Amino acid sequence: MLAGLGAFGAAGGLVALYALIVFISLPFGIDRTESFIAICSVGLLFLALVLSHVIYARILLAAARGKRFGL
Repeated sequence: MLAGLGAFGAAGGLVALYALIVFISLPFGIDRTESFIAICSVGLLFLALVLSHVIYARILLAAARGKRFGL
């Protein structure tokens, strides 16, 4: 149960880290094109990481409730 909640916490931490990266890459020091490219490229990576953590957390929580999986 605790591992599933930890995976949800990690997903929340990744979202907060992405928000910090977006704030840093706002076009203050770099132009708008490079800022957009940085936000999109890092965003896709973080989206994949967050989704994998959420899926893994749901599996762990289901296992903690007693659901049995195939093998």
